[in-house]
Amino acid sequence: MTRLRTTLTIVITLGILANALCASALAQGSYTYSFQREAVPGPEVYTHKREVFGQTIGVGSFREPEDLFVSSDNHVYVADTGNNRIVILDEGLNLVRVLDGFEVNGAMQSFRSPRGLFVTDEGDLYVADYGNARVVVLDRQGEFVKFIENPRDEELIPESFLFKPLKVVVDRSRRVYVIAEGVLEGFMEFDEYGVFSGFIGAPRVSPDPLELLWRRIMTDEQKKRSVMFLPTEYSNADIDSRGFIYATIAGTTTESGHVIRKLNPSGADVLRRNGFTAPRGDVDVIFQEQYLTASITGRSYLVDIVVRDNGIYSVLDLRRGRVFTYDDDGHLLYAFGAPTVEKGGLRAPSAIDTLGDDLLILDKGLNAIAVLEPTQYTKTIHAAIEHLQAGRYDESTEMWREALRLNPNLDIAYSGVGRSLLNQGQFAEAMRMYRLGSDRRGFSKALRLYRRDWVDENFALIFTLAVLLIVAVVVIRVMVIRRRSARPQEYRRQVFKRSDHWLKAYLEDLKYAFYVIVHPFDGFWDLKYEKRGSIASALTILVCVSITYILAYQYTGFIFNYNDIRRLNIYMELISVLLPFLLWCGVNLALTSLAEGKGSFRDIFIATAYGLVPVVLIRIPLVALSNVITLEEGAFYYALMAISVIWSGFLVFVGLQTAHEYDFRTNLFTCVLTGVGMAVVVFMCLLFVNVLAQTFGFVNTIYTEMTFRL
Repeated sequence: MTRLRTTLTIVITLGILANALCASALAQGSYTYSFQREAVPGPEVYTHKREVFGQTIGVGSFREPEDLFVSSDNHVYVADTGNNRIVILDEGLNLVRVLDGFEVNGAMQSFRSPRGLFVTDEGDLYVADYGNARVVVLDRQGEFVKFIENPRDEELIPESFLFKPLKVVVDRSRRVYVIAEGVLEGFMEFDEYGVFSGFIGAPRVSPDPLELLWRRIMTDEQKKRSVMFLPTEYSNADIDSRGFIYATIAGTTTESGHVIRKLNPSGADVLRRNGFTAPRGDVDVIFQEQYLTASITGRSYLVDIVVRDNGIYSVLDLRRGRVFTYDDDGHLLYAFGAPTVEKGGLRAPSAIDTLGDDLLILDKGLNAIAVLEPTQYTKTIHAAIEHLQAGRYDESTEMWREALRLNPNLDIAYSGVGRSLLNQGQFAEAMRMYRLGSDRRGFSKALRLYRRDWVDENFALIFTLAVLLIVAVVVIRVMVIRRRSARPQEYRRQVFKRSDHWLKAYLEDLKYAFYVIVHPFDGFWDLKYEKRGSIASALTILVCVSITYILAYQYTGFIFNYNDIRRLNIYMELISVLLPFLLWCGVNLALTSLAEGKGSFRDIFIATAYGLVPVVLIRIPLVALSNVITLEEGAFYYALMAISVIWSGFLVFVGLQTAHEYDFRTNLFTCVLTGVGMAVVVFMCLLFVNVLAQTFGFVNTIYTEMTFRL
C-alpha cells in the first residue's frame, strides 16, 4: 500500500511539473505561421530580465499605468494613470523625476488620468490628459508650453462633442495626431500651434453581409434601434523617422486584414501585407490554447505598436498577452508571450516600447514594467534584415543561415537567403530556397531570371527544334489532306455503322469525343440518336478527369499551387469528382422526368462526361506550363483555366438540351434547378448524418448508464 501511494505521488508530481513546463514554454517560447496558416514553434526570442515596480524605484506602487514611451535620449516615461502622474526613468530604469503637476500663469495644475505620452527629439513632452479633456505640452524641464483643448469646428465637430484624448503622436513638423474617445473618423490632426486641421486615416469597415441583408427588410423603427456600421477607433499609434504613422485598431467591425495600418501624411494606408497572412496578430478568430484548459476566443485585441529599426515593428495583444513582430513587408518574424502569472508572462499588457535591444512592456495587471532581453536567435534575425537593407548580401545570407540553424521552421529565413542569392546571380539556388520558404513572389523573380539565362544559353537548340517541329506539322498536314482528297467518300458524314469488335467500337466512341467538343450540336445529336457514345467511353473520360485533378493537385507549378501536398488523398480526390458527377446526373434525371425530359440516365451520363473533355485537354498541358511561367504571366494560366471551365459548361448545357429535347429557356431552368437540388440533397444528407450521430450517441449513453447501474 505504501509503495502504491509513493508511485501515485510521483506520477502526480511529474504531471504538475509537466504542466508547469508547458505553461512556461507557452509563455517564453515563440512561433510563426506557415503558408498553411499553421502555428510553427520556434526557439525562445526574449528572456525575462527583470521587472520594475514603483516600490523598487521609490515612487510607491504604480496604479493601472496606461502608456510607456522611450525618448531619443533613452529616458523612459510612464503614464501612471491611476496615480495621476508621469514617472520619468533613466536608461538604467532608475528614477529621474515625477511629474504630478505643472505651473500655468502662477497657478499649479495637475494631471487627471493621463492615458498617452509622446516625447519629441527636442525633449518636449505631450500628455493625453484624458480626465481634464486636453493635451498638455511641456518642455524638457517640465515647464508648461501650451494646451490643445476641445476644438471648435462647426462643419466637422458638433457642439456637444467633448474632447477626451487617449493617445498622441507628433511628427517632425510638430503636427499633432490625437486618438480621442468617441471619434470614429480617424486621427484628429492639429498644427504646431494646436489649431484643429481635420481628420485623417478613418478605418474602413466591413459589415457582415447577413446584417446588410437583414437591414434591407427592417422597419424604420428597427433600423433606429439597430447598431450602425461605424468605423472602429484606433487604439494606439507610433511614428517612424520618415513621418509614417503606424496604428493599431482594436475592434471587430474593421476589416480583419487591416487592424494594423501605416498612414502616409495624406492618411492613406500604405502598409505592406506580403506575408502568408496580413499583419493582425493571431490568425484564427477562435484560438484554442494548446496547454491551457480554457480557450481564448476572438481576434487579437491590439493595444499598442512600436516601430523599430529597419522597418521592423511589434504589436501588443491584450487578449492573449502576446507580442507579434513583423518586418517591413509584413512577414511575421516571431510571436511570443501568454496570459499567465508565471514569471515572464503577461497579465494585462497596456504598452510596449524598446530600450536599446531590450523590449519594455508595461503591464497594468502587474503594475510593473517587464524588461525582456533578446536572445541570440532574435539578434540574428534583426542583424540579417539590417544587412539585407544595407546591401550587405553576404553578411545577410550568413545571418539567415545561422537563424535557420537555430530554427529550421523559419520560412522567412529561407526567403532571406533566397533574396541574397538572387542578388548574387545564383538563380537556381535562390529558387530552391524560395520554395523552402513558400515565397512565391521571390520564386517567380528567380524563375524569370533563371529562364532568361537558360534561353540565352540554349537559343540555338531551341530554334532548331522549333523549326523541325513546324516542318513536321506541315508535312503531316499535307499528307492528311492528300489522303482525304484521294478518298473523299470515307470522310463524308453518312449513316454511322458501328464496328462489331468491342475494342474497336470502344476506341471509336472515345475518339468521337474530339469531334463532339468542336461540333457540339451535331456531335451530341449523334451520341443520342446514332449511339456513337457508350458508358465505357464515358467512364474512361470521367476517370481521366479524376486523374487530371490529382495531377493538378500535386504537380501544378509551385507559384500557382496553393495545396498542401502532404494532405493529398487520392481516394478523396476521386470521390470529389465522382460524387458530384453522379449527384448531378441523378438530380437532373429526377427533375427532367417531371418536366417531360426525353433523356435517360444513360443519355445524361454520356452527355455530361463527353462535355468534360476540355478539362482534360487543357488542364494537363496547363500543369506542365505552370512550372515554367512566372507570377506576372499568371493571367494566361488563369485565362486558360477559365476557358476550360466555360467550354465544358457550354458542352454539358448543349448535351443536356439535346438529350432532353428542350429549348434554351427550359434547359437553363432545369440546369439551375439541378444545382439547387444538389445543394438540397447534400444538406439533407448532412442533416441525416447529424441526426444519426446524435441518435447513436443517445443510445450509447443509455447503454453506458444501464451498464453501470446493472
